[in-house]
Amino acid sequence: MERKYFYARTVGTPESVLQRITTTVVAAGLASEIPLVKLERRARGEFYVFLCVESGETSGIPGGLGKSLQELGLRFDENVPLPPDQIKTMVQSQDIEIHGFSALRYRQKEYVDPGDPGDQPEFGIPRSVSPESSKLMERLLHWLSAHGDGTWEGFKQACDVLQLVHDGQEARSVLRRFVLLGHMDLSPDGSRWSVGPPVLVRFPDKPNGGFLSGQRTESFLKKVRESCSLFETPHRHYAGPPRLDFTNFCASGDNGLEITDGGITSIRLAGLLPDLRAWMDCLQPLGSLAVSSLQVEKWQTGGFQPCDTLYERNGIYHGDSGMYRVRREGDRSGRTLTIFFDEPNQRWLRGDWYGLRFLSLGTGNSGAEAVHESDAGVLSIPVAQRWPLLYERALTLASGMLPETATNPDWLCYPNISSDLAKELSGKLNVDLREN
Repeated sequence: MERKYFYARTVGTPESVLQRITTTVVAAGLASEIPLVKLERRARGEFYVFLCVESGETSGIPGGLGKSLQELGLRFDENVPLPPDQIKTMVQSQDIEIHGFSALRYRQKEYVDPGDPGDQPEFGIPRSVSPESSKLMERLLHWLSAHGDGTWEGFKQACDVLQLVHDGQEARSVLRRFVLLGHMDLSPDGSRWSVGPPVLVRFPDKPNGGFLSGQRTESFLKKVRESCSLFETPHRHYAGPPRLDFTNFCASGDNGLEITDGGITSIRLAGLLPDLRAWMDCLQPLGSLAVSSLQVEKWQTGGFQPCDTLYERNGIYHGDSGMYRVRREGDRSGRTLTIFFDEPNQRWLRGDWYGLRFLSLGTGNSGAEAVHESDAGVLSIPVAQRWPLLYERALTLASGMLPETATNPDWLCYPNISSDLAKELSGKLNVDLREN
């Protein structure tokens, strides 16, 4: 459907103007016909705002909304609609989605250090276990989808506004869950996130069925439901946005939806992933580290312990390979950095917390184990040996469901895992796989 823009000159802060527009549009039930707002470049003080209209039924702003906005001090010229190409050089590149912006109220807060994005994520049952948790996760996904990308700090602030988390550890857990489900990707150091495009992920055992992964907003889902039926499957303990299942849905461009058919993504991803040593070489290296000015702890079985055996002499680091946690001497903020020391190659590496812990088991014969129940199609992994993020993501995308704690709480279970998938991933990670 053709889009056109109406413009108005306004005064105020961008946040207050956007809030007035989105509140009015949503209250009128017109978010599907007025999906976007755009702002003039370097908007501040007095600036232009552009209202996107997606409707062929009227030449002006639908639903008499123009008059309502005029009463709020926003006088849009309904006689001169502008095509997208004409305003391209005048506006910011960001699309501000009506639903996406209204999902989170703007609130000025004091700056709070969000902590190291690569620190340990919380694991366990979320503190709020109810269907409302799942709704808040869905709301968060809509907001993330509307923004497209952002910083770790911004992600944590969004979780705070929705009252999803208590602290950075819980926010890191939410972030990891969104990545496991294929909704998001992270930069190598975890400091930035981006939402992936909409993808149909097909089940390995039912290629005609699957689930929707990646970007989604209310307006987008409305269009999808006009083409097919979507069914919600909640995660255990409502730990993530519900899985949206589909059957016999064609992802071709005929339906006007820009959705990629990802096929059996779990198998494709498993085939692309490198072995453990090659994955280690893909991690982000840090520069030199002034070890003498740092408080150093080394990961031992079950936790970090003070370490005084790591030192530098003549530009050479001496100490055992493994996962370390460091902080500056005298730093009152308590900020820490979790890193992996690769002694043979004299490298300090950054990566996801569980991935670095897995590396600390050893890159040769890691000593890691896993059990595959062939009849049930379930792979079980010790919690203490949780796999690196991308490899765990391949397991999660086989079912679209987050892992669950087994009857033995020291183990995690991943459903819908075939023997071939279990063998391929275990082989790449040097995991001792036992078939039952």
